[in-house]
Amino acid sequence: MDWLVKTFGFTVAARDTRTDGTVRHGELRLDGGGVIMLGSAGPDFKGPRQLGGVTQLVRITVPDVTAHRDRTKAALAVASAVASDVASDVASDVASELRDGPPGWRSYSVHDPEGHEWYFTQFSGENGEESLAPGNG
Repeated sequence: MDWLVKTFGFTVAARDTRTDGTVRHGELRLDGGGVIMLGSAGPDFKGPRQLGGVTQLVRITVPDVTAHRDRTKAALAVASAVASDVASDVASDVASELRDGPPGWRSYSVHDPEGHEWYFTQFSGENGEESLAPGNG
């Protein structure tokens, strides 16, 4: 959870940890939006790096995807400079740079230290594709 807060700018809404410090249940918010619920990998479920591939992805809509990507890259650069072992809990990578997707969408993605792929997207409302806008589900 701490990596997600530092790297993506989430705020912690709730955190319940086990005696070993891993997260049993956590809730994160981004810019006052919805809540993401999560927990640490453990004996009951494995992360993508443990399984050898991406097992899911999370897509989050942000108001300014370019600014969010710049913030993420800056946080990753600081984490890499501070970490003596890149395989530590800061190991991650930008999976894709900014790219245009369906009409009106722009996004980038990042792998977190457990291997989950996070997509951050901005909807511009161009080309009349309002059905793709958040809330028009």
